[in-house]
Amino acid sequence: MPDPGNDVVELAHGGGGRLIHRLIDHVIRPAFGTSDDAFSHDGAVLEVGGARLAFTTDSYVVRPLFFPGGDIGSLAVNGTVNDLAMCGARPLWLSAGFILEEGLPIPLLRRVVMSMRAAADAAGVRLVTGDTKVVEHGKGDGLYVNTAGVGAIPLAAPVTGMANDAATGGYWLVGSDGGVFSYNAPFLGTG
Repeated sequence: MPDPGNDVVELAHGGGGRLIHRLIDHVIRPAFGTSDDAFSHDGAVLEVGGARLAFTTDSYVVRPLFFPGGDIGSLAVNGTVNDLAMCGARPLWLSAGFILEEGLPIPLLRRVVMSMRAAADAAGVRLVTGDTKVVEHGKGDGLYVNTAGVGAIPLAAPVTGMANDAATGGYWLVGSDGGVFSYNAPFLGTG
């Protein structure tokens, strides 16, 4: 069912607002026959063999690649880790997919992946798999990163509260049943 009034994807669809939600409601969910809450959060909570896991994926297409306080690599790791934490999960494993533009300087790529490594080490997660593709010069804006993450959910109930932990720079998550766990990574917000 097409989205009334929008026959093409617009840059504004990437902003996380009403346009992307309409696109999800009218194009993506119907194609996969998923529930009303599928694709509406940054992560999914799954049960496997009695264990509760969180799974998330995100893509990073920022420009410039380096900015005050970070870069596309640290943003990718910390953003994925935060999405898992907002599901109440302790992040465990990440994957990274790189779309590289022909002509990208290898030292720039090395700087990004070393930043990713530092962010993963600080968050206590491991990068366990990945993929790399190269597109023609002028077709990839230098570098795009896609990440996915899996985490274990130690809380028995959904997260209902959060507080900064000044001592570690991380934060505490609180479950609706009163369960609490700390997470030692910078909070970047949701979405």
